Amino acid sequence: MFQANRPRLAGALLILVAMLGTGCSGVATREIESARAEVHREPLGMNAKGHPDASIDASGAVKIGNDPLALSAAQKAEALRYREAVIALVDLSLDKAAHMTRHVMARTVFAMMTGRLDKMENKLEQQGLALSHSPEFCAALADVVQRQDRMVQAVVNLRPYAHISQREVDNCVAGRPYHAGI
Repeated sequence: MFQANRPRLAGALLILVAMLGTGCSGVATREIESARAEVHREPLGMNAKGHPDASIDASGAVKIGNDPLALSAAQKAEALRYREAVIALVDLSLDKAAHMTRHVMARTVFAMMTGRLDKMENKLEQQGLALSHSPEFCAALADVVQRQDRMVQAVVNLRPYAHISQREVDNCVAGRPYHAGI
């Protein structure tokens, strides 16, 4: 009798695993949305070797260490535009991560059942690389570089915190490795 019910049991197990996977996907999506809310709410942190940490809050106010930096309205506007460009890049990354997360669980279950987990891991790695080199992502990175450059021209004290160069954008577009540490 157990042998006759084996296909039903396997089907029920697959449904259960898919339901659990969907729940995990929901948890991951909630975590991503929580991270998004935090990025929008919290000051944007910046660091530079040998310098105290700096931050730009949602109003464009800048702190270096614990000390607020006196800024003109124009300087504050440049800092705020840089912050907004970084947040747009983070939002794009989180949107793509949420999209990938929704599909990963079902694919993982299928790959486990068919013995193709290695292929799935490689495919996911390739999708992650494709995201970080997509035209949309590279354009957002280029916007960050432009706004960063304008900000450090306006607020010279932030020059040590400017880490992203046009080289990273060029590498992004060319599909080469790059480091875009904010």
